[in-house]
Amino acid sequence: MAEENLPEPKAALPALQPGPPEQERPNRRIGQWFLLVVAVVALSAALVYVILQFLTPAEDPGAREVPRNERPGLDGVIATEMPPEQLIVGDCLRGFTGPLDLQTVVTCDSSHNAQLIGTFTLEHDSFPGADALLTESEDLCKSVAIDPSAGLDSTWTYHFSRPSQSTWSEGDRLVSCFLSLDSGTVRSSLLPEAEQS
Repeated sequence: MAEENLPEPKAALPALQPGPPEQERPNRRIGQWFLLVVAVVALSAALVYVILQFLTPAEDPGAREVPRNERPGLDGVIATEMPPEQLIVGDCLRGFTGPLDLQTVVTCDSSHNAQLIGTFTLEHDSFPGADALLTESEDLCKSVAIDPSAGLDSTWTYHFSRPSQSTWSEGDRLVSCFLSLDSGTVRSSLLPEAEQS
């Protein structure tokens, strides 16, 4: 007996498509190897950079010696970005905002708003404590003789840097004393002429 209404048999798998020509396969492999080599080189460079960052000590901004212009121009600028530890007593400062900041040193007859009026080296055998050090630093700074003709009044404020407990353990014993204007500028030194460097 013949079966009449049976569907025609279908192939179980789709027909195979022809692959890329043989000459394209080597080109694809070369491209893949090239990308792999580039990735390995980039990863190696990044690894070397990270290792060098750990092995190379960070540059201390105060470690570089900032030169002083011995013949400043009309603007009076002697040095810019001067680390506080390189300041000299009598230095007049333009744009002063705090004793630990990098400073612009100018001639005292040019416009400025602060001056380094004195430095003191502390003689204690051990760290005296933050409060005691604050009081001592303030007393030392207020003991500096100011030129009576400088016109020091309430518009001036004392600022000072002093050792912290951590810098004390590293040998820091320096108190640096500054006077700054609350606003405005002056064109003269606060120190008697004999006191200036």
